[in-house]
Amino acid sequence: MGQAMQARVAVVDDDAENCEALSELLRAEGFDVISFPSAEAAWSAIRAGLAVPDAVVADVRMPGIDGVTLLAALKRDYPETPVVLVSAFPDESVWREARRLGATEVFPKPIHGHGLAEVLRSAIAPRRTPSTR
Repeated sequence: MGQAMQARVAVVDDDAENCEALSELLRAEGFDVISFPSAEAAWSAIRAGLAVPDAVVADVRMPGIDGVTLLAALKRDYPETPVVLVSAFPDESVWREARRLGATEVFPKPIHGHGLAEVLRSAIAPRRTPSTR
């Protein structure tokens, strides 16, 4: 058998430095990463079929569409796609809402790669079995 394809993860963060750091961290963990500077850019690319991620990692606080709104839209139109939110602001009400909407997990910043990678692998694995592809 050939090598399995890398899981594709979309990283969405308006802070370019954070976006790049998170993208590099996930690449080091073996993911194929596509990054977006805003929820609008990610949503447009996903809806147009230009980016078809196996999972999405998005910052909670962004100008325009925030991470929770992106989560709600993804869960409405792509309910099978795991979504992990990250935030530097530990707001329990936002975290509860994210979980209610179907977030796979909510991580506080700064992110430590191995824990995030394990959550993503566990969430993606059921979707990548031969019976579902």
